[in-house]
Amino acid sequence: MTPRAEPLPADVLAALQRGSAIEAIKLLRAATGLGLKEAKDVIDQHLQGRRAPIATVAAPATLPGAVAAALQRGDRIEAIRLLREAAGLGLKEAKEAVESFQDAARGAASERAPGEVPRSRAGLWLAIALGAAALLGYSFFRPD
Repeated sequence: MTPRAEPLPADVLAALQRGSAIEAIKLLRAATGLGLKEAKDVIDQHLQGRRAPIATVAAPATLPGAVAAALQRGDRIEAIRLLREAAGLGLKEAKEAVESFQDAARGAASERAPGEVPRSRAGLWLAIALGAAALLGYSFFRPD
């Protein structure tokens, strides 16, 4: 991550002026690659009148080839070390950038849409249990 002392993007500021903090967080995340908590913290600090530096996550296309090759081999620690050397990042920033890249790669391979909750089959089992109980009750209490 590379800190920027620049003000918030114009569309984020416009969303804040409309009173839509949630939209501002979404726009900030799209513009910078920040996580939800980090973007919310930046917006909260802005609303409190404090100017927080905005960190942007290194985009996968900007990762040096050696870093990408280390990740392909599954050597995350080596990828972090190489990224620190190449970009002059601190340990935390390099680790977050590599994790962000890996999360993006995993997200692309995911079967579910972002934010989609896995479906539970509890309703199906409940219906089967109720049906079995109804049949059992009918067999015991049916009029002869």
